[in-house]
Amino acid sequence: MTLNILDNLKIRYRRIRIASSLHRNDTLGALHRAWAYVYATVLPGDYYEFGVYKGTSLINSWLSQQYFHQRLERSEQLPFKRTGTVARFLAQAPTFYGFDTFNGMPDNSEGEDALAPGSFRSAIADVTRRCAVAGLHSPEVRLVPGLFSETKNQIGPNQAAIVHIDCDLYGSTVDALDAIAPRLTQGTVLLFDDYNLFRANKNQGERRALTEFTQKTGLSIEPWFAYGPAAQAFLCHR
Repeated sequence: MTLNILDNLKIRYRRIRIASSLHRNDTLGALHRAWAYVYATVLPGDYYEFGVYKGTSLINSWLSQQYFHQRLERSEQLPFKRTGTVARFLAQAPTFYGFDTFNGMPDNSEGEDALAPGSFRSAIADVTRRCAVAGLHSPEVRLVPGLFSETKNQIGPNQAAIVHIDCDLYGSTVDALDAIAPRLTQGTVLLFDDYNLFRANKNQGERRALTEFTQKTGLSIEPWFAYGPAAQAFLCHR
């Protein structure tokens, strides 16, 4: 794929800002912090995103993972890095899964005008191109079109290191959590971009869905840090 000057500038800009993203209090900073944790604790697993839209967070997540992977590979402070746990961890490149209808929000009565059916639409071909421009290609990235309830069989075989849920709605979040539940493991990072949407009403949105999920499964979900205007990170215990 031939890149134009603007595409190359975008790639350079993304890579420069990734290195300074750890303490940003937005989604980019949260993803960077999540990958810092994954590499600090040597937690193997794939990345799952529910609610891809234009692919911005998916791409930034991959760039963060690349940054920490290369840093661990270059480290001279780990005499055991070529053997044992660390060597196996470095050899297991994560797959980046992006689940979305790619036709906008599904039919719902939860979000009124702001989250009306069809809003936040971005064609899968456009997202694929944006990923390619950044250097993220299949099979390292897998975009899965359709409703979460209908594509759960596309969940990969490996455990999840990071799960990023950005689907706003209660119903969509229920379906996303139901799909990913078998892949959650001790230490999995859960990022909810809209956890405090609907004025943090416990009976709506992602907040309600997560509460019901923990009650149903018995999993312990520990609050980790808040980010952005309405987002919350958690750690999974099982």
